[in-house]
Amino acid sequence: MSDHGHSHSHGSEDCEGQLLDDYNQALHIGSIFIILVASFLGTAIPIVSNFIKILNIPKYIIVLGKCMGVGVILAAALIHMLLPANASLSSPCLPETFTESYEAWAFMFCVTGAIAMQLIDFLVLQYIQHRTVEKRATHPDPESPTPIDCGKLDESTDTYELQTVEVHKHGGHGHSHGGFILTNSELKTVEAYMLEFGVTVHSVFVGLAIGVADDTSLRALLVALCFHQFFEGLALGARINDAKASRLQQFILSMIFSISAPIGIAIGVGVSSTLNTNGVSFLFVQGIFDAICAGILLYIGFSMLLKDFPEDMNLHCKEKKHEQLRKAGMFAALWVGSGLMAYIGRYL
Repeated sequence: MSDHGHSHSHGSEDCEGQLLDDYNQALHIGSIFIILVASFLGTAIPIVSNFIKILNIPKYIIVLGKCMGVGVILAAALIHMLLPANASLSSPCLPETFTESYEAWAFMFCVTGAIAMQLIDFLVLQYIQHRTVEKRATHPDPESPTPIDCGKLDESTDTYELQTVEVHKHGGHGHSHGGFILTNSELKTVEAYMLEFGVTVHSVFVGLAIGVADDTSLRALLVALCFHQFFEGLALGARINDAKASRLQQFILSMIFSISAPIGIAIGVGVSSTLNTNGVSFLFVQGIFDAICAGILLYIGFSMLLKDFPEDMNLHCKEKKHEQLRKAGMFAALWVGSGLMAYIGRYL
């Protein structure tokens, strides 16, 4: 076929899909276990370091890993999710009535994911406040105040302080003072679950791309995906560890992420002879999910950057030996994390 003919038939030929000539199934199956190990190691390191005291990992080193994880999350959201989502939802393989009606579908779904995450955060906080007030009302303590209103989040101590009222039954009148403390770890647990959802769904699609890749592409993609899964796992593990979830919850969350990309690869291997990654249905599903997950990760990443980052800096740098060097180290870890994920984006 001439170049001219190819240029005019590019959309129709590519959109119909092509059979893979260079495809070693054993190599693809082996990649499932390689990616499984890389993913699990990434999530396990922050979690295991918290339980195995013999490792004696300094808290500041864990903070550096957490900062690196924030950079990974932000870069993954924009480069590994939003960019391919935009490519999928603006593909010439989609109906022109869709692609030409609006040019920013991916960005719209991304914003939707971000503001939906903000709404979930708000509803969870309201639920926690309501549950705490209801519990105090059901089981009153004569020596303790009865809470009737909410207060403020104390970020420096990672707690939520609810304003309270001591009701002294003197003819129906009373006065208020005091307060009680509500831990903020439940909010971080919800964010850990949402981060898990975002990176897991994305990993399934990335794994699927590996599963249907030819052998030449697989070798480069496999190395990139190992680093991709390791660093995303590191970011997720740091967030799970920060949420103070139970050991069982931590193990389950780690395993769900660890098997997500391998499941995608396995599906890709199984349907490699029939799956058309340029098909309309595949492009819609991948594009919409990647865009929504990008919004979720952006919200979580910037929340950690604006709340956790300065909090960790106060706790682990302020008035410590080599204070300025410690602060510089946190920024360096953040930039290294985002830089590495941006570089890996060349290959995935």
